[in-house]
Amino acid sequence: MASRRELDDWTALWNEVAQVFSPGAPIDESDLFAGRITQLGDLINAVNQRGHHAIIFGERGVGKTSLANIFTNYVHRPVSRVVAKRINCDGISNFQNLWQRSFAELGIEAHVTASFGPDDIRMTLDSVSANYLPIIVFDEFDRLSSGRTKALLADTIKTLSDHSTSTTIVVVGVANSVSELLAEHASIGRALAEIPMPRMSDDEISEIIDKRAKRLGMSVDADVLRRIVAYSQGLPHYAHLIGLYAFQEAARLKTRNIDKFHLSNAIRSCIDKAQQTIRDSYDRATYSPRSDNLFKQVLLACSLAKVDSQGFFAAADVVQPLSAIMAKHYDIPSFARHLKEFCSTGRGFLLEQTGVKRKFRYRFKDPLMRPFITLQGVASDTIPRAYNP
Repeated sequence: MASRRELDDWTALWNEVAQVFSPGAPIDESDLFAGRITQLGDLINAVNQRGHHAIIFGERGVGKTSLANIFTNYVHRPVSRVVAKRINCDGISNFQNLWQRSFAELGIEAHVTASFGPDDIRMTLDSVSANYLPIIVFDEFDRLSSGRTKALLADTIKTLSDHSTSTTIVVVGVANSVSELLAEHASIGRALAEIPMPRMSDDEISEIIDKRAKRLGMSVDADVLRRIVAYSQGLPHYAHLIGLYAFQEAARLKTRNIDKFHLSNAIRSCIDKAQQTIRDSYDRATYSPRSDNLFKQVLLACSLAKVDSQGFFAAADVVQPLSAIMAKHYDIPSFARHLKEFCSTGRGFLLEQTGVKRKFRYRFKDPLMRPFITLQGVASDTIPRAYNP
């Protein structure tokens, strides 16, 4: 029987796992930040140049906010003078309250009136430049619903750049391109360092797990690490989610090595405790009163289909995985209706469609959905061996 001290040690380890894996929150500790060397270097270069600003964009769940959180630790300006603040945007934010919040966070006494414009912002920031160097991160920029607010923020960035103001603005948002995030205001590109955030490489996902294993004094079987990397599909969110439950399962069973058994239980936990919106969307997309329906199988095949650099796949890419799942050949007409329905309101617009008839391409609207469906296939043992790493 384990002693009370031993039990306390394993409980402490279980709790520590939850502190180093963070699927629900951005990374805010440099030692635990993994990969993104190119993006980090580009961002630091932008901040170190007066009058230069930056925009970080990419899919949901690729670690944009984590990068914005930790990059100031590497800025070469005098650290004692750098003051970085992150302001979250939302659907009701306007230009004035965003800057009122920014000034409050920076400790600047300013009454932002309805007539406050870009030049007023510049002069207010210039008044404190002798004391410190502000870095203001406007996160979730894509959630701004007001075109006027976006336009004024773009004009402010241009004004700060034109006057070489020491303040740096960093815009962060979900988008495939700068023009998509800034719309008609992308003309300020000269003042912005564009920093796209692609999905992480296999080595970068491995680094997430390796760094935390070393911090915890734990180890991971090579085959298990390979599976975690594959199941994460380049999204750090899933590396953290799977890692959290796998490492906690090992601690619960009083071992410091993670094997296939711990991973198997972790996958079930990932499905049970995934974001409610993900689970609801999956259930809505696959529900049918008919027991012989193919919605789950077609959706799993979509998650296994080969995709291009933008995450799109064609109907032809679904043929092989669906045939493997069903153990018999399926051609496109047998599931074309399913693809169409996945793009409709009735199935929650799970997929988005682009292109023209007979050349349509499809992509999961929420990038977090595809790995979730794959994990569902692993947990239910319906994923074909050829597609299970």
